[in-house]
Amino acid sequence: MPKATTSPPSRVDERVMVFIDGSNLYHVLGQICGRHDLQFEKFASKLSNGRDLRRVYYYNVRQEAFEERSNASDQEKFLQSLYDTPYLEVKLGIWKQRGATMVEKGVDVMLATDLITNAYKNHYDTAIVVSGDADFYPALQAVKDVGKHVEVAAFDTNVSAEAARVTDLHIKLTKTFFTGLWMTRAQERARAATHRKPEVSDEAASPNGEDKAATRSATRRPQSLPNRRRNASASSSRRDAAEKPAPAATRRPEPAPVEPRPEEQSSGPERPNIRRTPSRRKIGGTSSHPASNGSDSALARPRPPALRNPGVSGAPLLPAVAEPVSAGES
Repeated sequence: MPKATTSPPSRVDERVMVFIDGSNLYHVLGQICGRHDLQFEKFASKLSNGRDLRRVYYYNVRQEAFEERSNASDQEKFLQSLYDTPYLEVKLGIWKQRGATMVEKGVDVMLATDLITNAYKNHYDTAIVVSGDADFYPALQAVKDVGKHVEVAAFDTNVSAEAARVTDLHIKLTKTFFTGLWMTRAQERARAATHRKPEVSDEAASPNGEDKAATRSATRRPQSLPNRRRNASASSSRRDAAEKPAPAATRRPEPAPVEPRPEEQSSGPERPNIRRTPSRRKIGGTSSHPASNGSDSALARPRPPALRNPGVSGAPLLPAVAEPVSAGES
């Protein structure tokens, strides 16, 4: 069995990374200590005990709509305080429905992946895993095979036999271990104020950069079907209101009809109002044919020249068009 201690070794030249199973720690703190307002910066510093603490990773899932609203609000304040903690990374998994219950997915896989990846990249000498879950023992063994040290920080009632067997050192967590690590009332008020802090828009954060508002509007997701129907109904209502005649009190008077000019008036009953210009001229003049009656509307074509009688010399010209014979002359 590995050596159990409440005071980790102190080697200044040893690089340390802390990996925290947030859900596991949350439940065990509520059962044993009755509170959750832990200062993770001080907690990780106490676990490293003067060693070179490189980074802290925190893994959990976000409370969804099916959880109580008060729990979701408290977790949001808690996560905001973690985001403000230096050298601490927050990684969140997802919820999946399994039968009638909801289970966490992705948390253990993310923790094991980061644990092994950083070991192979030689980013630390010792890994401190804050969890006694048996699911991590293959990852802990893989880290040891690379030549790294592994320490597990967990309560005696919460550490599995597999994790206790694989780890190099078991840091025993007790109720007195967290003395001085809880948030004060002033820190609680500061965390609540940080949670209510208004967000800075992209335009305010980068006033000399690109127009991110235009980019968001260009890449905006299409509206859902209910929203499209609602917007179409609103547009139809506005269009109907625009087409509806205005009341008599606010209706604009119709313009008075414009009287045509004398030169534009027609001389005949069916003649349209056509305005003649000086540049327009008549071809052939006014017809003298009786059918024209001297009217400009009956413009006669020019008569062809009369033909001479080839049989008689000096005979008068024949008319081009035979005159109609009346009934009395026949």
